[in-house]
Parts: sequence; structure tokens; C-alpha cells
Amino acid sequence: MNTSTGTFKATDGKSIFWKGWTPEPSPRAVLHTIHGYAEHIDRYGNVVGELLPAGWAIFGTDHRGHGHSDGKRGHVGAFQEFIDDEKQFRRDVIDARFPGLPVFVLGHSMGSLIAMNYVEQNPEGIRGLVLSGTGSRPGTDIPAFLLVLTKILSGLLPSVHVKSPLPPEFISRDPEVVKAYVDDPLVYNVITPRLAHEMNRYVVIGAQNAAKIQMPVLIQLGSEDTAFSGQQELFNAIGAKDKTFKRYPGLRHEVYNELAVDRAAVLADLKSWLDSRV
Repeated sequence: MNTSTGTFKATDGKSIFWKGWTPEPSPRAVLHTIHGYAEHIDRYGNVVGELLPAGWAIFGTDHRGHGHSDGKRGHVGAFQEFIDDEKQFRRDVIDARFPGLPVFVLGHSMGSLIAMNYVEQNPEGIRGLVLSGTGSRPGTDIPAFLLVLTKILSGLLPSVHVKSPLPPEFISRDPEVVKAYVDDPLVYNVITPRLAHEMNRYVVIGAQNAAKIQMPVLIQLGSEDTAFSGQQELFNAIGAKDKTFKRYPGLRHEVYNELAVDRAAVLADLKSWLDSRV
């Protein structure tokens, strides 16, 4: 295994960190991994551990305002900035290193919204799409008045930090995963009204344009995941003929980081689906 890291300059000058894991002697396909809100690419070790021995290279960024990248924590000026960063990363890093190899995209949580909108805008050269912890609308735990308030504050106080309403136990039933999440210095629990409102907007935009998604799609989510809602509606709206929906009973938001026996099944499903479509 070879591990590589680097940075690139986004169009606004921000330095965006990236990391990749490449099998030896050479990969047969690449998984462009897009992480979620408040985390970073190094939290996908279980995905790397499952796919790397099978010949997959796994590459991803730390989003602006996340991990080792520039930007105010938990904030973005416009959601399109995330999408444009991933387009640039694909072009400047993945395609430059692996010309001609099949490329799949995996997006989790906020990363699933980035991934959806990214492939809707630029589907060229993407062999398949995996969405984890996704949906077509904001989560059912978010009151309607809070959505309205977030929209108002996004215009008045776009970059003020507020505490995230989600407890860390929301991510997994595995106490070791939760402890590692809480202790991780690169994970934070704040968000700005602008980022919250942009997520609320782009989950809807992504679902409204889902008919444009024609490549194979896999959706994986836990039955106890309430980060977003309307998962079945999203699946039904996706235009691809080859699409698979996996809902895992009892699992929470991070299905790849659940209790060992559960995540083993989820990761095996991911590997089997990807391998059969290379």
C-alpha cells in the first residue's frame, strides 16, 4: 500500500488537503470518497481496509472548513464551492494519477449531497455512485420553524458559529467509534447558518435533479438514521436503471462505522456492488 497526501489551490485561493491510498502493484479502479459535515477523509479507514486489498485506490479531500484544509470551521459561502472543489480534485489529482481507470464516487451525509449534485452537473467519466446517510429532504428531527430561522440567519449572520444540535451518539452504536469521534481534534461540533441553510437547499436540489443520474447507484443507510428524510423518494427519482437500495435495521448514521458485525455486512455489500460494476 502507498499512502499519498497533498494540497491544491481552489479557485478562490484556499488550500484544500487531499489524501489517497493506492494498492500495490497498481489499482484496477478508483473510489473518489466525499466525506460528511464536521469530519475528514481519515475517518474512512474501514472503507479503505475493505477495498484496498481488492485492488481499489481510495482518494478524497478534506472539505474547505474541515480537517487540514483552509476555511472557517463549519462554514461555506456557497455550497457550490464544495462541488467545484471536488471537480477540481477529480481533474487535477485523480485523473492526472490514474488516466483511463474506472472512477466511482462515494458520498456520505453532507458528502452525499455534494456527490449527488456533482454527478448531476458533471456525469462524464463516472462509472457509478454510492450514497450513504442520504435523503431528499432535511431530517424529520428538524422543526419547520428552525428551517425558516436558519434561512433568515443565513442572510443576516451567515458566519456566526452555533452549536450543532446532533449528539455524537447519533453516528453509531459502537461506543469506541463515538469516543474516537469526540476525541478527534479535527472533528468539531459547530455550524454556521449559511452552511446549515445551504445543506437544506442542496439536499432538495439534488433530489429534484435526480432523474439526471443515469450511472449505477447504490444507496446505503441505517434505519435509525434521521439526518435526512425522503430516502425512498430519492431512490425512486434517480434516473438510473441499475440502482440498489439497502436499508440496514437498527443502524445509525455512519453505517461504515457501526458495530463490527454490522459494518462488516455493510462493507461487504459495498465491495460486492463496486466489484461487480468495474
